[in-house]
Amino acid sequence: MDEYISKKDLLAATGISYGQLYRWKRENLIPEEWFIKRSSYTGQETYFPREKILERIDKIQQLKDRYPLEDLARMLSPELTGITYRVSKVIREDIVDGPTAAIFQRKLNKEFCSFWEACVIKALGTARFRGFLTEADLERLADGFEDWEKNYKSGAYMLFVMKCNGINTVVLSAKEPPILLDRALTVVAGYDLDQIGAELKSRMNVF
Repeated sequence: MDEYISKKDLLAATGISYGQLYRWKRENLIPEEWFIKRSSYTGQETYFPREKILERIDKIQQLKDRYPLEDLARMLSPELTGITYRVSKVIREDIVDGPTAAIFQRKLNKEFCSFWEACVIKALGTARFRGFLTEADLERLADGFEDWEKNYKSGAYMLFVMKCNGINTVVLSAKEPPILLDRALTVVAGYDLDQIGAELKSRMNVF
């Protein structure tokens, strides 16, 4: 249970009230699926994914006096559709990895990119910067990018960088249910597109 925290312990650790917690839930600042009901000796108790909820409440407390709750919910929402950016803004190296963005800009040849595209490019750029993907890998991935986008459905996704017999590959998978892998595949890195989306919204001022 170390990866989860009870509602009682959460309120004590963060100093927020029961009313605040459920107001933030109603305002879509905290996802409903994070409220996990589990049996206990008292009947039922609510638990939360510890790391995610503590990080989310810390962000809310930092930002709630700067932004209306409705705007803050948009910033923290994991939804990856309905927002577009001018490519020239996304390609800035302080937003995404410059060499990675340049490859996708050349391959896609678009003036605007979707928020989903920006999140994926951010994840791939992080992998390139850390040495998990080469520019040749990115060239290959960019060629198939439109197929990814055609088959993308709204939801929570993970992007995994894997290696098989010395070859780098990428798997884009829904977070639930988890994927089951052949032992020949080694997971080198995993990126949560929800978390990347929240970071991009914060840094690119999506209000």
